[in-house]
Amino acid sequence: MLPHARRRSIWIRLFILPVAVSLMAATSITASAATSANATGHHAAARAEAARVIPPRLYAAAAHRARADRRLVLAAKALRRCLREHRKSPKRCSAARRALQQAGNRLARAQGSLSAIAAATAGATSSVARGPAAPPSLRDAPHITVSGNTLSWTRVDGVGTYVLVRKVPGQQDQYSVVTGTAVTPPPVPGVTVRYSVRTTALWSAWAPEVSISYPSPSEPVEVPNAQAAPAITVSGQKLTWNAVAGVTTYVLVRKAPGAADQYSVVSGTSTTPAATPGATVRYSVRTAVNGSAWAPEVAISYQASPPPPPVEEVPPSAGALQVGLNSGTEPTDLAATATLGAKLVRIGFPIEDTVAQLEPAIAKYAAQGVRVLPLAYFSGRLPSPAEAQGLAAWAKAFGPGGTFWATRQDGSLAIRAIEFGNETDYKGQYGDEPGQPSFQLRAENYALRLKEAALAIRGAGSSVGLLAQADDKTGDWMNGMYAAVPDLTKYVAGFTMHPYGGKEYNVSRFQALIKEAAEHGASAVPIDVTEWGVTTDAGHCLEWNEGFNRCMNYSEAAEILKSTVSWMTQMLGSRLAMFMFYQVRDQQVSGATANWQAYFGALQHDLQPKGAYTEAMESVLRG
Repeated sequence: MLPHARRRSIWIRLFILPVAVSLMAATSITASAATSANATGHHAAARAEAARVIPPRLYAAAAHRARADRRLVLAAKALRRCLREHRKSPKRCSAARRALQQAGNRLARAQGSLSAIAAATAGATSSVARGPAAPPSLRDAPHITVSGNTLSWTRVDGVGTYVLVRKVPGQQDQYSVVTGTAVTPPPVPGVTVRYSVRTTALWSAWAPEVSISYPSPSEPVEVPNAQAAPAITVSGQKLTWNAVAGVTTYVLVRKAPGAADQYSVVSGTSTTPAATPGATVRYSVRTAVNGSAWAPEVAISYQASPPPPPVEEVPPSAGALQVGLNSGTEPTDLAATATLGAKLVRIGFPIEDTVAQLEPAIAKYAAQGVRVLPLAYFSGRLPSPAEAQGLAAWAKAFGPGGTFWATRQDGSLAIRAIEFGNETDYKGQYGDEPGQPSFQLRAENYALRLKEAALAIRGAGSSVGLLAQADDKTGDWMNGMYAAVPDLTKYVAGFTMHPYGGKEYNVSRFQALIKEAAEHGASAVPIDVTEWGVTTDAGHCLEWNEGFNRCMNYSEAAEILKSTVSWMTQMLGSRLAMFMFYQVRDQQVSGATANWQAYFGALQHDLQPKGAYTEAMESVLRG
């Protein structure tokens, strides 16, 4: 925490200046009326008006916190409606789940910001309130009293707004801005809560604390309060709480070590969360009502999982170089894949997709003699433990000896690996950079989810491996992963990269990956290039081309392709396990746009060849 003097110097520009301007304005008004018989009255009115000014940052933080609370409630109710409407297909509520998660995170940040500002702008706690004969001051402590569940305090020198602090055992102090001189806080049944109050003026004194001992949920209450905190208990791995004032929708928060807080909606008064083996997880719950209180947290300590069955030291993707391309699920994509002679395709599926949703694509490509590398993607977020563990169903169905192949003759096309996320270590989806705390936290959580997925896959008796994102020259991503999961190497079948651009840029990226992996004892883990390509539209000039000629023709693109495959295979040798071209066909017809993302295809949009470039790719794919 900052020393008191420095803390004041930081806040003087943010708070004192706006208040000083208001006071100067009030003084100016008073001076202009000095000759009036009512000068004294005008002076008092002006001073009282200035006293009501709330420091701008405090006002903004309080308003932001109130908005965030309302948004959490709205998001919870929206998710509940969605789940009611789609009882048979809850996956359709993924967007509503993400909205609730975002709302919960915003509320936590808003509460933290308000608490920091309220605490930093306060004075000391007063041992006694101002006496009746003392001259009034904006910084005087009010005199606070309790009547039932209502707090009341004396008005200080005409001030109309106050900062209230609520201190619940086991929770961070919670601050709010109150207009008036009385408030009835949301009850926390069975708990004694302490309160204090001060004016919103800078450096104002806190009143001596008072407390309210709330009756337990089993005791009758005169007036039910939908904002009351539920009283949550644990039985084994089941959470139970009392019904609150007829409320049927509750918001549950899960706080696991090394992971971001996770929010969910519960209908009713009990739930059994998914286990997190080997971790102690804390939980709290509140009603989906504006301004409601969180219950004091409870914890569940989950037993560690039994040791996984022994696996080969060499990851399953090691061996001869596999060459393929990125494709899709449309009929034209399948036709293009057959035309090019590819025997391996990378296809993206949302991580929450079911086996039934993957099956049509796996079956159609298998019918053409093509193996699929599924990409389990979760754009702009990280998967939940349940979603990560759900990959075991993919592996059990489509991996070697999987149920999908039981009645077929082409089981040799079973999937060998699943790529876990797409460019999760890039800033594009998340807006942060290496070196920032959020980047480090994302790397840690990513590794935890990958380990959970790997253990679930092994627990299902499958040998399908997981490919991990590892495309960060700074080392922050790799270090973050291994900080969270020191034995991560046991769960990774390959490190993925997307080395677009020329040799000069990419050699250093590969060198960094090799060095980082070696530092963590992962020198035997293969490297998988799951995307590489150049954009070219028959010589039409595009807006960008990763340092290459923006007006590249197909012959020039063919030479770059040959050169790239050559130097990468020479540099990496047997460490290079997979090389996947991006992508099967252009996204737009030739000449339709200058958008460089549209022309990475091996074929044109309608499957016309790209001359020498198509021939060069076919040679690699068929060779």
